[in-house]
Order: sequence, then C-alpha cells, then structure tokens
Amino acid sequence: MSEVSSQKCPSCGESVPLEYSVCPFCGFGIHEYELKQFSYKPKRREVIERAISFYRSPFKTSGELGVATETRGANMFLYFFSVFLSLRLFFTILKANFSFAVSIALGSVGDPPHPFITIKLGFILFLVNLLILPFVIFLIYKILFVIGSWLITRIGGLMGAEIKTKQVKTIMAYSIVPVVLGEFLGIFFTLIGPSGGLGSTSAVSFSEILSFMESFYSSGVMIAFKFLMLIAWIVTLVYSTIGVRTVGKMAWVNAALTMLLPLGIYVWFFYITGMFG
Repeated sequence: MSEVSSQKCPSCGESVPLEYSVCPFCGFGIHEYELKQFSYKPKRREVIERAISFYRSPFKTSGELGVATETRGANMFLYFFSVFLSLRLFFTILKANFSFAVSIALGSVGDPPHPFITIKLGFILFLVNLLILPFVIFLIYKILFVIGSWLITRIGGLMGAEIKTKQVKTIMAYSIVPVVLGEFLGIFFTLIGPSGGLGSTSAVSFSEILSFMESFYSSGVMIAFKFLMLIAWIVTLVYSTIGVRTVGKMAWVNAALTMLLPLGIYVWFFYITGMFG
C-alpha cells in the first residue's frame, strides 16, 4: 500500500486507506480524531463517560485519550479529590472534640446587658474549610500533577516511549479516579474513627493536637483506610501503565517502570509516612 493512498492510524500505527474514517485494525475513529485533536473540550458529562469507558475498555479508550487530549478531566478529578481530602481533614479535627462555642455580643456591652448570640466556631471552620481549603489543596496537587506528568514523560522517553506530556496528563487524569473515590470513602472512615477529649480542657497545646492525630491515624479504622488507598493506588498504577504502554507503544516492563517510580515516591511520602494520613 503506497504512502500516497494511505494514512497512519494515530492509535495503532497501521497503514489505513485514506478513504477510511475508522481504522479496520483497532476500530479507532480516524475522522473523529482529525476533528478533535487540536481543540477537544469535553463537557462534564463526557468526562464521566470517558472515565467509565476507560475502566471498561482501557486499551481502546487509552488510544482515544492519547489522541484527543484535554485538561477538563484532570481539573475535575483533582478538584473532587481536594474537596474530599479537605472534608476528611476537617472531620478529623472535629473527632478531637474541640470546644468550638464562642459568644459574640450584639452592640456595645453595658447595663442593662444587650442580647447576645452564640456562634459555633466549628461551623465557621466548616465554611472556611469548604470555601478556601479545597482550592489551596487543589493548587498544591495541580503543581504535583504537572511535575509528575512531566517526570513520567521524561522517564518514558528514556524507556523508548513515543509519548508527550499532554498525553500523560490526560491518561493520569482518568487513572486517578480510584484514588478520588477512595478519598471520598475516607470521609466515612474518619467519621467512625475514635474520638478524642481535647474539648474537656480550657486550653489545648499543639503537642496535644499532634498526639491525638498520631493516635487517630494509628487506629484500626484508619489503618484500614490506608490499606484501601494502597489498593486504589495499585489500580491507578495498573491502568496508567496500560495507558502509557498503549499510547507510547512501549514494552509492558518499561511502561510499568515508567509509572512505578513517580507513583511509588508519592505514595511513600503521602501515605506510608503519614504526611496526609
């Protein structure tokens, strides 16, 4: 088949006649790829559909993710992860049983006494946690995500992969879905975890807070949560390896090594050492 009358399938690399809109070897939509490759902006519903398709048919969907790259999936799943993590940290603080009630007087204090209201500081902390902390965590993890994707691309290049950073970002965005779901379940693990008694004293030192946090994350419930997250990261490793191997056209061992080093370092520091529980 001459080069003039054929085209190269972006997914599997086979030569396909120019008049074909779908690759007969792998079923990849070549015409659809030509339309989407430069400006693919999926809707939120499409992101969810792509995630479901990725875990149902990882090989086929990986090829599609590799050619129709986008950033919405990464932003969506990283934000969900940030919200769930911030809520888990907030409920961990509440499990310490702090006394959060403060009285605020309305108007000036005098005689006769003015009416006053009691505001739960825990409620204010919840609003701050809901409106501010998720964005702070999102920015931190977005930076880690960008650096990690770049590192994976560089390692993949050394392993002989034909892959670009934007392809790695897209694949990793959908590979971390199990971790996002695991962090969501972590909220419920936290709620059934052991409670502290820091609200029984008038003042609480920082060392007492650290002591509670250490005992809390050493409890059986939170150890089970860590085990759940390790399973989620293993699933992430497997699916990201499939994605990198499919898009980068590399050997299984090379693809696994490409993903294992960056993900292994992250999991060690953030879950094994307990930096974020």
